[in-house]
Amino acid sequence: MNIVNKSSSLRLLITIVLLCCLNVAGDMGRAHAVEGALTRESVVQFLHHFEAIGREKNFDLLEDMVHDDAFFRFNDGDFVGKQAVRGAFEKTWKGSAGVSDERFYLTDIEVLNVDGRSASATYTYNWEGSMNGHAFRIQGRGTRVLVLENGRLQMIHEHLSAYPKP
Repeated sequence: MNIVNKSSSLRLLITIVLLCCLNVAGDMGRAHAVEGALTRESVVQFLHHFEAIGREKNFDLLEDMVHDDAFFRFNDGDFVGKQAVRGAFEKTWKGSAGVSDERFYLTDIEVLNVDGRSASATYTYNWEGSMNGHAFRIQGRGTRVLVLENGRLQMIHEHLSAYPKP
């Protein structure tokens, strides 16, 4: 692909991402309500909604989607409670200041369990962008556990890790 096509493709991708962000902007700051029964589809919708709002790099927008007693496990440590999770997110967002065209998204989502009050899912996480003019792409694996509290879905656990070395 030549540089013109890459530039056009990049502009198209940025436009699509911006439109997606505008689409969820009306829902930002509100808890993710679940009407009726918790389903595999509502779990996937929640995961994508969380991912889209996360692009804003503003934890205030995610706060209602994270349980007060959340336990997040990342490569750099365990973060217990909503305030610790906030700190981890904000540290990550600050640490990526030199990154441009950044994109974090989930693929290969597998909903493992759904019952009346909780759900769990695994996925591949993808982080890509450019740093110092060089493109990068990092993939790993993740697990999330969601709970239904007062009619709204919240993340109570997340575990991200790199793929094992072959």
